[in-house]
Order: sequence, then structure tokens, then C-alpha cells
Amino acid sequence: MKILLSAYACEPNKGSEPGVGWSWAVELAKQHEIWVLTRDNNEPTIINYLEKNPEYKNNNLHFIFVGLPRVLTFYKRGNRGIRLYYMFWQRKATKVADALNREIHFDLVQHVTFVSYTQSTYMYKLGIPLIWGPVSGGENIPSEIKIEMTFKERLIEAVRKFSQTTALVTPSIRRTMKSAKAILVATEETKNKIPEKYQGKTYVIPAIGLEKIPDVQRIEGNGGKVKIVMAGRLIYWKAFDIGLKAFLQIVNKYPNAELHILGEGNQKPALQKLAEAHLNKQVFFDPPVQHDKIFEYYSQFDLFVNTTLRDSGCMTMMEAMSVGLPCIAIATGGPGILLDADSLGRIEVASYEECVTSLSDRLEFLINSGDVRNKLAKAQNEYLIDIFLLSRKTDRIGKIYR
Repeated sequence: MKILLSAYACEPNKGSEPGVGWSWAVELAKQHEIWVLTRDNNEPTIINYLEKNPEYKNNNLHFIFVGLPRVLTFYKRGNRGIRLYYMFWQRKATKVADALNREIHFDLVQHVTFVSYTQSTYMYKLGIPLIWGPVSGGENIPSEIKIEMTFKERLIEAVRKFSQTTALVTPSIRRTMKSAKAILVATEETKNKIPEKYQGKTYVIPAIGLEKIPDVQRIEGNGGKVKIVMAGRLIYWKAFDIGLKAFLQIVNKYPNAELHILGEGNQKPALQKLAEAHLNKQVFFDPPVQHDKIFEYYSQFDLFVNTTLRDSGCMTMMEAMSVGLPCIAIATGGPGILLDADSLGRIEVASYEECVTSLSDRLEFLINSGDVRNKLAKAQNEYLIDIFLLSRKTDRIGKIYR
């Protein structure tokens, strides 16, 4: 099929939005002829990467780089003004797409990035079948879990919820939902934000995935130690304090257990203070790890803990699972999808104190049972391959296309 992808963010070797755009483009091009509309500042990175990695060159993959006149970009500095820039870019990209469609006659158009249902797209104007998504943005910190937040952080959450509400009355988003032949959403939380009349054409398909399972296996034994790891940005809604407090509840009972925290962020000083009595004894804050070394890093551990409260994906957890590292997570957003309903790794949403206690109990149980950890790791790895391997995902997308 001839498919047009709208992927404003699209870059190789990047996480978040650029990684989503890139992975969907290269994977879909293995089965379809793909034209990718993306921002012009991605051109040097993409061209250079394809030259150095010819295995990614594919006659089915075409990039169209779209930019805006400088007069329309004077206000943009880094992430400041990005929403307004993106709106102008979408309008320009739709005009480019319309001209391209008159020449190529696409079978359909798919909007991939930004991965947010609160951001407009104008690709419905092309008059060809539209696939919208995967989009996310419906995830919130569960109301049951009362975490400490500054005034600024509370304001961020309030604005986020306001944008979720206003999105559903934004004319371009309403027309997108009405026009779309299929709506792909990354999480159940976002699906619940889609109006009831469109639920029949809405599918839960995570935006992120793994291109392949790494040729790295978890190292077992660790000299009698049980090594636990948490990884990600140390910011308020990642709630690392829940995981740390859960470990501290049992730390004195298990001198052979270690908790390693990998990441940077403004919560780091508070977390270090919380762990002060056990710092560099049983609690360690590890230095940054290059992304191409992350699988080897994870392979040194026995258990992965994730406490993020409103992630639409969770690449760190996915990478950990891929090397056979068993995972425990609070079952919200992306992590909730990563863990099937029967998984021992799920910590169901409850109050803050109950989450700490449940996680502490689960840690204690798994510290005491290497066999259970191994069975959990195997089950999670198989589920990861079945649902999150990109080749499996594009097979499912192909059925939706047809």
C-alpha cells in the first residue's frame, strides 16, 4: 500500500516522540511504501544516519522535509512556543501532502507524531482514509495516590486536565475523530477519553515498541546479592519515592539486597536524603549509562521496579523486560499494558501508603524466591515479544489498514 505518515517528530536513536516517529516509519516500510512528512530540522540527522547505517535504507521509505518561513518561527526557543509552531507546521504539511497526494494517490494517511490527542492534525482535509494515532495524553496521576507536589507541579497537572477537556471541543480534533477510519490510542486511559460514538473504531495499540530483542541475557547469581533497579527521570510524577520507601521498609531484613537508582532530575536530592542512612551501602545512585549500553546495564540486576504514575509508554521497563529482567510496576498507563492482568508484577492503584506497602510486600516475596523471579521474567518476556515487538505490531496495523 502507498501510505503517507505525518511524523513531525522523527529521528533515529532518540527516545520519546522522535523515536516513535522513526520506529513506525522504518518498520512500516518493510511491508508498505511509506512517505514520511517530518520537520526540516530532522533532515541532517536522518540523512547522516542512513549513510552510516545502510541496512536502514529502503526503497520503500521516502522522507519529505517540511519547514516554516523564519518570520513564523521568531517566537520559538527550544520548547517555548512549540505548540503554536506545531499548529503552523501542520497547516503547511497538509498543503504539501495535498500536492503530493495528487501525484502519488495514497491509499491512506496516518498521523503518528505528536503522540497526543490534545494536539490538532489537519490531515483529514486530504479526503483519503485517515488513521489517527497511536495517540496518548489521557493519562493522569490516579486520584487515589496523593503525592507531594509544589504549586508549579499542581498547576501543570491542572493545565493538563484542562487541555484534556478542551481537546474534545476543539473543532479540528472533533473533525479528526469524526473523519478517521480508525483511532489508535496508546493506553486504556486515553481510550476512555474518546467519545462513546467513536469507541467502535478505537484500538489500543502502544506507540512504542522494540525493533528486536537484544542479544543480551540477564546475569544470574550476583554473588548471593539480590540487585533491584529503578530507572527514569527523577521527577515528581515518576514517584521514585514510592519505590524507595518500599525498599527501606525491608532493607534491614535483607542485607543481601541492593537498590540502584539510575536517572537525573530535580527529585534526586530529596531521594538521596530519604536514603541517607543506607546511601552507598544498600542504596546506590548510579552514574548515567550510554543508551547503547543500557541492555548490558540491566542484565546485571535481578528485579526492575517502576512507579511512574502517568506514563503513556515506558521504554525503560520494556528494555528491562527484553533482557529477561522481571518487572514490578504500579499498573497505570503504559506500564499497566506491559503487565498482563495475571502478572505477579502488577501493583494495583490504591492510596499512596497502600502502594508503598503492597510494593514492599511484593519485593520481599520476590527477594526470597529466585525461581518465581525467573518464571515471572519468562512470562513477561514472552508477552513483550507478542505485543510490543514492532514486527508483530505492524502485522496488526496491516489488518487495520486493509
